[in-house]
Formats: sequence, structure tokens, C-alpha cells
Amino acid sequence: MRCSTACLLVGLLAAAPAAAQVSIAPDAVEPGTVVRLALRVVTASDAPTVAVRVAVPEALVVLGLDAPPGWRATWTDATGTAPRAIEWTGGPLARAEFREFAFLVRIPADVRRGTLVFPATLRAADGTERAWGAAGVAPAPTVEIRGRALVTPGAAFALAGAAVGLAALALGLAVSRRAGPRT
Repeated sequence: MRCSTACLLVGLLAAAPAAAQVSIAPDAVEPGTVVRLALRVVTASDAPTVAVRVAVPEALVVLGLDAPPGWRATWTDATGTAPRAIEWTGGPLARAEFREFAFLVRIPADVRRGTLVFPATLRAADGTERAWGAAGVAPAPTVEIRGRALVTPGAAFALAGAAVGLAALALGLAVSRRAGPRT
């Protein structure tokens, strides 16, 4: 009984540094906005990081990529076996060094509240890879969608159509009243 509690505590303490190695900011966004997201990476091993890959949720529209000096950003469309992703290569990012890997996204106005998950993988110069996400060293970074857009693009189109229709009706009534009955 004592070993299971102690083993659990040791496991949680060992996972904490791995989780802190990859994070994303900001941690919350609003629908209908354009946001700069930044994957924050710290190298915790002796082998320098030479590639950073993050899967991008389908709910987001990626508008642009940024790469730190010495790095190159590449966009990859989804395939039957892999999600849409951004990969930064170059570096190297040595032990205890920190970098932000940024990208600009639009959060559609009709996105529902929830959690966006960003599975990430770091590749070291020695060829080893560490993943954050399902079956990885720690959970994937997440961003919460908070709030709700007041009007979605579809609703805005419907409201504009209704306004045009009401304006045409009002104009027709005004013209018919002005003409009055003919005797």
C-alpha cells in the first residue's frame, strides 16, 4: 500500500518536468478573433532539439507561421494518417535553452466552447523523439475556447438579408401611400 502511493508520487514528480518542457500560450481564446499562438519549448536533455512539430486542430484557420532565427517553419496538410501540422527545423536548441515557435490563427466565430489539443513532438540531434499527447511523456498542450461570438457569419448574412427585405417592404408601403387612391 505504501509503495503504490510512493510510486504514484514519484511518477507524478517525474512527469512534471516533461509537461513543463512544452506548453502553449495563450491558454484561452475567444471565437471570432485572430490570435498569435506560441508553442514554448525548453530542451531538458543533453542532446539539442533540432525539430519541433505540433498538430493543429481542424477548428483553426492558420494565417501565418513564424520561425525563430536559425529555424525554418513548414506547413503540412492533413493526410489519411497524419493531422495538419507545423514543423520547425534548424536550431539547435541546447539544454536549458528556451524558444517560442509562433503561428497566427483565426478562431472562427461559430466554434463552440471546448478544448483545443495540440499534440507536439520534439526531435533531438541524436535522433530521439519525445511526444506530448496520447502515449507521450506528458499530456499535449491545450487551449480553452471561452465565450461565444454574438453573431456567426451565417447569422450575419441572414440578418442582412432580412434587413434588405424589410427596407424593400417599407419602401413599397411608402410609395403606395404617397400615391394614394385615385379618383
